[in-house]
Amino acid sequence: MKSRVFGLDLMRAAAMISVVIAHSGVDRILGMRHGIIAVESFFVMSGFLIGEMLIRDFKDGFNFKDLRYFWIKRWFRTLPLYYAVLILRYIIIDDSIGANIIYYFLFLQNNFYGISFLPVSWTLVLEEWFYILMPLIFFIFFRKGILTKKFYQFVIAFVIFSNLARIGWVWYTGNPYGAIVGNVPFRFDSFLIGVGLAAIKLFSRNLFNKMAGFPFFGIATILFLILLYFFRAANGGDPNEDDLIWMRTIWFSLISISIALIIPFFCQSTFIDKLASIGPFNYVITWISLLSYPIYLIHLDLFRNLDKIFPLLSTMPFIATILIKSAVAVILSLILYYSIHEPAINLRAKIVGKKF
Repeated sequence: MKSRVFGLDLMRAAAMISVVIAHSGVDRILGMRHGIIAVESFFVMSGFLIGEMLIRDFKDGFNFKDLRYFWIKRWFRTLPLYYAVLILRYIIIDDSIGANIIYYFLFLQNNFYGISFLPVSWTLVLEEWFYILMPLIFFIFFRKGILTKKFYQFVIAFVIFSNLARIGWVWYTGNPYGAIVGNVPFRFDSFLIGVGLAAIKLFSRNLFNKMAGFPFFGIATILFLILLYFFRAANGGDPNEDDLIWMRTIWFSLISISIALIIPFFCQSTFIDKLASIGPFNYVITWISLLSYPIYLIHLDLFRNLDKIFPLLSTMPFIATILIKSAVAVILSLILYYSIHEPAINLRAKIVGKKF
């Protein structure tokens, strides 16, 4: 835990709490669909962390063996827990999907089947395809090494292309917001924006340090709040996000950029360092972050089904019900963490150590 960045843990924990609150029935705070914004922050943070790893490890060039090394590291971190929850849900809760569960095993549900069997999995589909495809794209363009200027040009070009592709697709199909938000070919720009921030951290450290200061953080926060205001207006007004083309196209990049601009402050500001020095607070935030993945995978099913198992819950005050359900989610997540996730990480260390 010593190598963890507390500020990123804080952002991840806040996002996870937001998603849990949204799925508890409080999907709007001050009229804002906060859970969606939380998910977008997960995408940008994933891009930032994975981008930093890819750039640092492969800046001098890499081969297919390096790609396998990266994929093995990521898959041992993400797949065992996901597949375990998928199988347990099939056995314990609902087996009506039958052989169609194969779509979930191959992360094809967003585009070819539907996400109703495990609704939270739509975000994992985007993440897993990003983990698969982005290193391959890097391999094609930067096999001999990563040059700073060309890398920045690549990220900017990719984000612009993604927006043009979304605009063309929305214009042609008229698809609503819900059909775009999880559509694999059109959502990698959020991750790439995080990758671009990682490049700034590694290649342009002075700029990253300035971005971590209060003045820049203030400006970035104002931009973030402005975008939230328009998002709130579109979600509760007329026209709404399904009528506004920009909400279904450039919105995703704009909100991701605003989130990325906030991240440096959480990475290395003295204010965040002071929060990290508060022992109990640091401990709680770190563990919420560590358990965010299993909590994310199981909390929605728990919230929907615990009332059936324990009817008394439905008679209790709303706050008490949510606290009890959240406590159960944390306990089960701890079990999953120690029984599946941690052994998978330990096995990964042995495999990587032997073969690479």
